[in-house]
Amino acid sequence: MPLPVVKLAEDQMLKGLARFSELDRCRSGLPDMELPEGQRAFLNVLGFDQPDDEGYTSPFGDEAKAAVSHLRAGFGVSFIECEPGKGVLMHNHATVETFLGVKGRWLIEWEGEEGNRSVVLGPLDFFACPIGVQRRFECLEAEEGETAGVLLGVVEGNAPAAEFSPGAWKRIEAFRSQHAVGA
Repeated sequence: MPLPVVKLAEDQMLKGLARFSELDRCRSGLPDMELPEGQRAFLNVLGFDQPDDEGYTSPFGDEAKAAVSHLRAGFGVSFIECEPGKGVLMHNHATVETFLGVKGRWLIEWEGEEGNRSVVLGPLDFFACPIGVQRRFECLEAEEGETAGVLLGVVEGNAPAAEFSPGAWKRIEAFRSQHAVGA
């Protein structure tokens, strides 16, 4: 049986266009983004719904609005921009997460059977993380003349859940108590 063919008006097709230069930068929405080492921006391209389960977050944060939000693609796409030395704390996902280096060099670290392991991505290098593996990323180096690197993240699912590791929560809580009002 042949696949259905749809012919849409140009204005309907252009709803799927997201120009990098016009994407909003979201610098909040995840608990570790308030930490000095967790400061980054999501430039959310193709979004998904927030997970329903309490205690879980969306992989791109609860505030990063997608430029293309009318399609149910089964995955989300976001550029991640941050300065060297910054990234995300250890976390895992209920779905597959993939990374593609765009600008700069990026460390992708994960908890393995025999301790932490890592790989470095340069531009156009790709890495896929399986479901449930604790992982983190950090910008190691921006391109010459730039102040930040850019990584493309693609996460499977229409409402995927992310969860920080116990060690990440310990770091977040220590930061919060150290910087509490009146402390």
